[in-house]
Amino acid sequence: MKLGLFSDSHYSSAHLTCGCRYNSKSLEKMMEAYRMFGDTGCDLVLCLGDLTDTEASYAQECDNLRACAAVMDDSPIPTLCLMGNHDAFVFTEDAFYKMLGQKHRPHPVSADGVTLLFLDACHFSDGTHYGPGHSDWTNTCYPHTDALRTQLSAADTPVYVFMHQNLDPAIPENHRLSNDALIRRIFEESGVVHGVISGHYHPGKDSVVNGIRYLTLPALCEGETADAVRIVELG
Repeated sequence: MKLGLFSDSHYSSAHLTCGCRYNSKSLEKMMEAYRMFGDTGCDLVLCLGDLTDTEASYAQECDNLRACAAVMDDSPIPTLCLMGNHDAFVFTEDAFYKMLGQKHRPHPVSADGVTLLFLDACHFSDGTHYGPGHSDWTNTCYPHTDALRTQLSAADTPVYVFMHQNLDPAIPENHRLSNDALIRRIFEESGVVHGVISGHYHPGKDSVVNGIRYLTLPALCEGETADAVRIVELG
């Protein structure tokens, strides 16, 4: 299975935010990314969150998300998206996935001898989910640890985990889950997790921790498209 990966497009009408994010250019970069994915024969595209950014009005935010969805729909390659903290600050889960045509957050995918597992860490450390106007990128957690153990114990193929936020201990703590050490331990004890792929930390990172690769994608809204996207083959 060949995957095309991108994250943190932060698409909006703003030309420049935070001194380094060229938000308004991200739609064009997404189009370029999909051309690359098509040219290299990707079977599936995964967006790992922070697809859009805030605007002066909710109507404009919805238009931006629909514009991103149109780019995805124009490609013959299917796309699955995860919600990032910026997405959760603007949209409810139902609204976000409905506008993308997914109906719900991605379910696990099993194909070509591997399983893709998608985790939503847009939760505060008390376990409550982010909501419109109420999120904190420095306070993030994956609370469903018992269910995660059960799910991994039943896996009979190598598992690759996809999420927006970070678990890699080499990444600054304010970008990592509050329970990152526990989640890593669950992965290690399962013996089936081979890799974890995330966004969120805009510089990107690539580490191996106790035999598991932690790949963090650079932000699409910063730098060149070819430097931000990744094409990986699994199985």
